Amino acid sequence: MPRPRSDLRASDIMTKEVVIAHPEMNLAEVAKLMNKFRIGGLPVVDSGKLIGAITERTIMQKVVEANVRASDVSVASIMTPPKVIVGQGEDCQRIAELMSQRDVSRVFVCEGGKKDGKLLGIVTNRDVLKYSHETVDILIEQARIKGPQLSDHYTAFGKCESCGDHTHLVFQDSKFICDNCAG
Repeated sequence: MPRPRSDLRASDIMTKEVVIAHPEMNLAEVAKLMNKFRIGGLPVVDSGKLIGAITERTIMQKVVEANVRASDVSVASIMTPPKVIVGQGEDCQRIAELMSQRDVSRVFVCEGGKKDGKLLGIVTNRDVLKYSHETVDILIEQARIKGPQLSDHYTAFGKCESCGDHTHLVFQDSKFICDNCAG
């Protein structure tokens, strides 16, 4: 049972059954996993330890833009270092702050909060939103900052600034609103 919202920790909200990639896999295999489980990034794990990360963005840059066949590219050759690693006891508020500061949508939870520690779970921006409404403002502000640069149809998940519902949002007229309020 999760703790009260003001006292949530990574261990309370993390997903423990994490879909992972291995360094020897090719990107066609990784893309199939990401598509099957509808996720935008995977931790790269070797012998149970986190060694990197692979994201949709990396695949787009290193494969699609380079016009390379995905089955010819190994995960090891294009994985990036994980941007944020925390321990099980990290505060949910701090996780939201790190996500915003480092511009990430997932945080890896490792033994001892170290990169070479055993991967224990993953916390996504959805997990933070689901369990801690206090952190919604931080993530919405991050989306607001990025929103106008992307388009007027930028989508996010959070609290509608018009009606207050927690749902999928669109960025319209300099604020995040739900589809119902967008009309």
